[in-house]
Amino acid sequence: MEFFKRLFGIGPKVDWDDVRRSLDSKIIGLRKPAVRIVKTDRKTTSRFGGKPHADSDQFIWPESNGKPMAFLAQLDLSEIARQVKYEWLSDEGFVLIFYDVLEMPWGFDPKDRGKWCVLYQKTCGIEVDYPPHIDESAKIKSSFIAFRRVEILPDCDDDSVKKRNLTDEEIDLYIEADGEDEDGSPLHQIGGFPSPVQGNFMELESHLASNGIYLGDGKGFESKEAKALEAGAKEWKLLLQFDSDDDLDVMWGDLGMIYVWVQESKARQNQFDNCWLILQCG
Repeated sequence: MEFFKRLFGIGPKVDWDDVRRSLDSKIIGLRKPAVRIVKTDRKTTSRFGGKPHADSDQFIWPESNGKPMAFLAQLDLSEIARQVKYEWLSDEGFVLIFYDVLEMPWGFDPKDRGKWCVLYQKTCGIEVDYPPHIDESAKIKSSFIAFRRVEILPDCDDDSVKKRNLTDEEIDLYIEADGEDEDGSPLHQIGGFPSPVQGNFMELESHLASNGIYLGDGKGFESKEAKALEAGAKEWKLLLQFDSDDDLDVMWGDLGMIYVWVQESKARQNQFDNCWLILQCG
């Protein structure tokens, strides 16, 4: 509503310089570092799509329902650490991420487990060829990727923002400030705050669904089991945010994103078997 008031000049005149100064004082300390992923022509050891590189010629391509999954990304942890040294993520080795793009699970059902796969590799010296029975739609276009550090704000629905008691005008400017470093490129990211499409509760969703609670009808969040597990949501970290991307011919639902979450205690040990994936779209 405040946006339209500003657009059409409705209501009392607002001193937006005063609003900005007030907002700046309220959001001090909210920004956190994150690693944005950008596609590059430069040859790197990280990539989207194509063929993964493994540390053994005995590598087994992950499958879902008997069909090879799509290879999404290969992340060089040492390159990530040069931008942001996350305490929960190693600074050596590689992470390979696979996803069942044929079924494209949303992650609200515990039965979705096994329809994605995250693997840690010490090295990436051996290129793995596509399995002969892989579906063509499971071959993601290949692109080398690079990383850059950014400082980002949480979504305006985040509890840390709500506690600041922002006015309607401050919320308008907050939303603008949250996206001011963006150039319209896909929001691929590691760590930091996610860019939610539907709801900013994915840490909790990951924790509950991975512990066997069905969340497809909304009742799961209110169950006694969910209430007992809530505190564990704080342990989940954003391993990968993979946006829809025209260059890669990737569309997650209706211009959505997929988010891969990992428990801090697991990631510290390079264990990614319990990662949880969530798909959100408009």
